[in-house]
Amino acid sequence: MIVHETFLDVRYYETDLMGIVHHSNYVRYFECGRIAMLEDIGIPISKIEESGIMLPVVSVECHYKLPTKMGDRLRIVSKVEKMPLAKMVIKNEIYNQDGLLVCDGAVTIGFIHSDSRKPTRAPKIFTDIAEKYF
Repeated sequence: MIVHETFLDVRYYETDLMGIVHHSNYVRYFECGRIAMLEDIGIPISKIEESGIMLPVVSVECHYKLPTKMGDRLRIVSKVEKMPLAKMVIKNEIYNQDGLLVCDGAVTIGFIHSDSRKPTRAPKIFTDIAEKYF
């Protein structure tokens, strides 16, 4: 299993008129966690794309628990529990600076050929590194 943590500070422009983070930003936070996770394990998205594979988002699930506001420090936990084959499911949890769960969900990523846009299995460049975690 891959488990990764990254931290972000909530910025003013991410908030709405009520002073809390707009709901759409949590999906962006999931992406920040996913990109940092892939970079830290040695397979940044740019490296995968150079091999002719793209990683489109297939689905997003997001459950809001508590509001966050400007200045909050968020801990984003990203987990991949199963070896990716034709798709990768990343489970996400976001905690505030007090350790309280503010949001959780999952993002499903597919693998497609850059030229044809047809689905494919996870490329060898990806699986060679990912298999160390499973």
